Amino acid sequence: MFKYKKITLIVLTFLFILFSIIELIIYLTVDSTIFGLIYMFINMFIIFLLVPCVYNYKKYYNIVRISKFILIIILGIINSYFLGSIIIKGINYTDNSINYINKVYIFKNILKGIIYLGLTIITIFEFKKEKLIKKSVD
Repeated sequence: MFKYKKITLIVLTFLFILFSIIELIIYLTVDSTIFGLIYMFINMFIIFLLVPCVYNYKKYYNIVRISKFILIIILGIINSYFLGSIIIKGINYTDNSINYINKVYIFKNILKGIIYLGLTIITIFEFKKEKLIKKSVD
């Protein structure tokens, strides 16, 4: 089971980085957007949280890793699904943000949503294992 979780995490991380690179390329080809800048900054922060968690993944269940996964999932969901409406409605500045949002829609809303779902499932399994370990110790 451990081996499959680790491989799944590696694949999810690789896909997240690949999708982020594609979104960055699209961002660089579109005129300057405030949404794209904030969106890519949060993506890079998520990558900097995700890569060390996957790289240091061991058989031992760690509450710190679970909390980082929860933070990644929450930030990712806000970044993918709510940031666009917050930026567009909250700033009186008009740019090509809507154009960028439309171009990365599949990556942002569908493909990364699947990644967040996979991370959620893995986090739930790890949390259950952590609870079982604590119960057996007590």
